[in-house]
Amino acid sequence: MSFQQQQALVKQHIQDLGDKTNQLSSSFYTHLFRINPSLTHIFNGGVSMLNRKFTSMLSTFKSVHDLHKISAALEGMAKRHIAYHAEVSHFTDFNQALLLALEDIEQNNFTPELREAWQTVFQEVAAIMTEVLRDAPKVEKSQGKNAVNTSPLIDDIGGAEVVTRVHQRFYDYMYEDDYIGGFFHHRSKSLLIRKQTEFMVAAFGGENLYTGEPPAFIHMHMYITKEMSDIRDIYLRRAILEEGLSDELCQRWLAVDHSFHASIEKKSIDECVMRVWGQAPFSVKKPSSYIPPQA
Repeated sequence: MSFQQQQALVKQHIQDLGDKTNQLSSSFYTHLFRINPSLTHIFNGGVSMLNRKFTSMLSTFKSVHDLHKISAALEGMAKRHIAYHAEVSHFTDFNQALLLALEDIEQNNFTPELREAWQTVFQEVAAIMTEVLRDAPKVEKSQGKNAVNTSPLIDDIGGAEVVTRVHQRFYDYMYEDDYIGGFFHHRSKSLLIRKQTEFMVAAFGGENLYTGEPPAFIHMHMYITKEMSDIRDIYLRRAILEEGLSDELCQRWLAVDHSFHASIEKKSIDECVMRVWGQAPFSVKKPSSYIPPQA
């Protein structure tokens, strides 16, 4: 099959995806963050923002037959990603995640011929952006004016066992809270502890055993406000310090945790995204007698 035929095949396939696009987006980010957990700090917006970025990526692939016309746009996109600490190696992660997502959604319809076409088109787009990233000056990642730590946070914390113990304390507080505890009473506490520990261990630079969706997609139908995040923050800080970790380690832990807030918090219930038609947003009402925890 010629390159032009592969381009046409990918373009037609994108059109045929139709209303599967958001489902494909969720699968893509799930695989991407599983392959490279550090990318959660680059793609840390809510579901709507992540879906828009994914749709934009598909539009680029759809227009690849006019590559000479969109090369300037691709170069501009690459330059914007430099500020997010994008690296050439990330394209391998993107490519792998996209192919896995397409396999998830299309299953037997994702033929070897179609897979090869997607691979070729992806490489054409990545080649232009790769040149820009390679030629660009490196942007140093800021870690704060007093940052001296170079070892993975998971090692400094003391390993996954310590993270588990912190989360056991943390979820005890969360389940007992008269307000935000409403989000958890129908869920297995032990399962939440295990999943949250797997996710944070990977985020802290440890082994990646997490197999769930990214935070934005897990919480997309939940009306979680800034006030709720602040309450949660108090309980998490309390659990970390009660487990005997230092103030410095507590701050580093919370800094990682806070990086996911933007993908979860919502300013209004209208920002909730439903998983299926007819589903209602999941929200909890604050009791009139509620007394928030003290920091």
